Amino acid sequence: MSVDSTILQAIEKLYAAAADESLWPEVMQDILGITESVGATFCVIDGSDDKPRSLAFTTLNFEPKFLEEYLDGMMLHDPTVQYIVGHPDQRLIHDSQVIAEREKDRLFYYDWHHSFSETRHRLAGMAPLEDRITSGITVHRTRQQGDFHPAHIERFHFLLPHIERAVDIGFRLGTFGALQQISFEMLDANPFAIIVLDELGRVAFVNRATRSILADEDGLVLSSDGFSSLHHEDNRMLQDLIGRALRLADGESAKPSGAMQALRPSGKRPYSILVSPLCHTQLMLTRTRPAVCIVIADPERQTHLPEKTLRTLYGLTPAEVRLAAQIANGNSVQGAADALGISYKTARTQLAAIFKKTGTSRQGGLVKLLLAKRPAI
Repeated sequence: MSVDSTILQAIEKLYAAAADESLWPEVMQDILGITESVGATFCVIDGSDDKPRSLAFTTLNFEPKFLEEYLDGMMLHDPTVQYIVGHPDQRLIHDSQVIAEREKDRLFYYDWHHSFSETRHRLAGMAPLEDRITSGITVHRTRQQGDFHPAHIERFHFLLPHIERAVDIGFRLGTFGALQQISFEMLDANPFAIIVLDELGRVAFVNRATRSILADEDGLVLSSDGFSSLHHEDNRMLQDLIGRALRLADGESAKPSGAMQALRPSGKRPYSILVSPLCHTQLMLTRTRPAVCIVIADPERQTHLPEKTLRTLYGLTPAEVRLAAQIANGNSVQGAADALGISYKTARTQLAAIFKKTGTSRQGGLVKLLLAKRPAI
C-alpha cells in the first residue's frame, strides 16, 4: 500500500490529539476521507461489568439527539459495542465479522439507528488501556456506499498502531491531568499558604491562601527571583533555609531545613514559616522541577469552619456553629458572646450543647477536634 500525504497528515494529527483532546474531531475528519466514510465516533468504553458504559464519546456527522439516546441506553444494545467489550484485546473490528447483514434487519437496534442515520457499516480501531477499558475510533459508511472495501480496511489497519499509541498517550496524559487538577484543588483548599519553588529557587506554584497573604502586603514578597521577606534579618534566615532545602533536593549533603518566624511591618503577630526540600524524580521532559515547599501560617487569620459540614458531622445548630467558630479562632466565651451579640449565659448554654454533641468537655479539646479531625475540604 502506498502512503500518501493524507495518511501522513492523519498520523501527525493523531499524535497532536494525544496532547490536545480538542483535535480529535480533526483526526476523525481526516480518517473519514481516508476510508471514504460519512460518520465517525471517538469513544472510551468501560466494559468492566455487565453494563458497559461510555467514559467519553464524541461523534462527527451524527445528530446530537442520536448521541443523547445512544448514551442514555441504546449503547447497551449495540452489537458492535457488545463485541468490543467481549473482546477487549481485539484491535480491528469490522462489523460484518460481528453480525450478518440479514441479522441487522431483525434487530430493533438498527431500526432505531436508521431513524437517525443512513449509516450501516462500521470499522473500529480500538486500543486496550487498562481494567477492561478500551478506546478508539469508529468510521461509518451508508448502505448505499456499501461495506468497506479491502483497500479501506488496509489503509485503516495501517493507521491502527498510531491510533493505539495516540490513545494510550492521551489516556496517560489525561489521567495525569485529572490527578494534577485534584492536587491543585486540594492545595487551594488548604488553610495554610503553600509555595513551591523550582530547582533555581523560582516560584513554581502558590495556592489561594498564599495569594491572600500576599495581598495584605505585610512583609512577604514574591518576585521573579523567588520568595523573600522585607525584614533584612528575617530574609537572611529565610534565604539560608531555602538554600539548604535546594541543596538537599539536589541530593547534596546539607543540614536539614527548618522553621522560622517573620516579622510584619504592621506589628501583627509574626508569620510562622516552614521550609522543606521536595524529593523529586529527575524527569527529562518537564519544564518545572519542584524542589522546595514553603508553608506559611498566619496567626491573625480567622479559621472558617464549614457550617454545613459541622451540622452534618455533629448536628450543631447554626448558632452553635457560629459560637464554635469563635472559639476555634481563639476567642474566650465572653469575647465570642460579645462578637456574636448574645449574652454570656446564652453562650455558656450553647457551649455546653456543643460539648455534648462533639463528645468533648473542654475548649482546648473542642478546638483540637474542629481544626484537626474534620475533613479539610
